[in-house]
Amino acid sequence: MILFTSERLYVQPYTKDDADIFFALNGDAEIMQYIREPKSKEESDAFLEENLKFYNDHPGLGRFAVFTKDDNSFAGSFSLLSIDNSENIHLGYALLKPFHGKGLATELVVASFDYVFRTIPNESVHALTVAENIGSQKVLLKCGFRFITTMDHEGDEVMVYELQRDKAQDSSNKSLTHR
Repeated sequence: MILFTSERLYVQPYTKDDADIFFALNGDAEIMQYIREPKSKEESDAFLEENLKFYNDHPGLGRFAVFTKDDNSFAGSFSLLSIDNSENIHLGYALLKPFHGKGLATELVVASFDYVFRTIPNESVHALTVAENIGSQKVLLKCGFRFITTMDHEGDEVMVYELQRDKAQDSSNKSLTHR
């Protein structure tokens, strides 16, 4: 079931058959450097199982697989999760190295806005990034997010960005007219 698409990507829930691609992302130390510790194959398999169970308890939320439309290649992951079990929701993304530097992160984030705001009742969505992840901060700003504060999240100090529902529509419209 496809959750949303962009010009070059589509996003859908992971399945139990995705263990190898899930590990390709979650086991890569370079990709995980700003997200979490990389996982062993066994840890990644258990993490995938947790994610699959999470879908049932939290409809519309979780970690999802990102594929390219042209050849169905696994490109990375998109997430929509609660911040520390609060009502605040944050989106996240990670792309495999061959998909870096092609504008896909920006495309993915902007394409997610309709899905995000249909899924969550909140008037805003957040994104979290460590200070060292300058690339992600640039993507978020380009997509209409604004920096609001720093906070401790799972033992790391993170920068919190926010996008208001009405600004998401503005960002989506701008991206469509500036392609």
